[in-house]
Amino acid sequence: MRPMISVIVPVYKVEQYLEECAQSILRQSYEEFELILIDDGSPDRSGEICDELAKRDDRIKVIHQQNQGLSGARNTGIRAAKGEYITFVDSDDRIAPNMLRDLLHLSLRFDADISLCGFCKTADRTFETPPEKLTAKVWNAEEFMDIILKIHSNRTLHYACGKLYKRKVLDDEHFPVGMLNEDVEGTFKAVMRSKRIAETLSKEYYYMNNGSSITRSQFGENYLCLTQAWKRVLDIAKEQAPQYTEKVNYNLKRMDFTILTDSLLYGDRETDRKYKGRLTEIRKRLKTNIPYLMQGPMVAKRKLAVLAVCYFYIPIRAFMRLIKQR
Repeated sequence: MRPMISVIVPVYKVEQYLEECAQSILRQSYEEFELILIDDGSPDRSGEICDELAKRDDRIKVIHQQNQGLSGARNTGIRAAKGEYITFVDSDDRIAPNMLRDLLHLSLRFDADISLCGFCKTADRTFETPPEKLTAKVWNAEEFMDIILKIHSNRTLHYACGKLYKRKVLDDEHFPVGMLNEDVEGTFKAVMRSKRIAETLSKEYYYMNNGSSITRSQFGENYLCLTQAWKRVLDIAKEQAPQYTEKVNYNLKRMDFTILTDSLLYGDRETDRKYKGRLTEIRKRLKTNIPYLMQGPMVAKRKLAVLAVCYFYIPIRAFMRLIKQR
């Protein structure tokens, strides 16, 4: 008997994207799955669209609940899931026709607790066709944790989507409710409970830059709260995985550089004024931690970037704001 996959899709204010997202899942070449749509108290027609979809395909299960946010919706889906494997899809994204098949193949072939594919970012809803032949890289948990924590690299792989998880690495309250950047904690806990992770760079998850998602908007609380997210991860590491504590603490201190860089890239004069006090505090903290960061495992180019942002943040910001005005 082929393994069952539970596909969890939190739904909130996505009436214009939901049908397309759901159809990309329903057209999967691997058919042993259930699609769990969590209507998270959406004020538009999204909940009705969920019910309409469920009437047309018995693989769809719909759960309506009061708004709990993305984490609460995902946790509801995890508790309702009947599959041996779980994957998450954001309701304004799409997945390639063979994504479930390919990620399951990687998991079974390498006995991987997590398998993941590449992301294709698009704003015009055009998509790449993934290659038929998969190339794979297999990591143990410690190796992959170094990637998550950006030790000797700068890849960003902490997103919950685009991954297939064995049910055992997720718990019923896996994502922190009421917190932004919930994927940071969720991915850390999943990798912490894993022995092996398999990755293909084949781009099979289509991430839509539509501007409405929290993770796709201008600089604000969604970026500033990164430090709080990593503090929670540090507490988890101290209690459950002390072997990662030092690396998590290093990453926590590096978050000040990340936040300042994000403010340069995604902020504007209005956000500069609005968050002036907090950004000043972050700059001071980064300067205090510079000796520690320079002695750590960051690659040399990244250390140079940290120094530049730390000591030349104001002139860099002035230049970037001038460029944006043109």
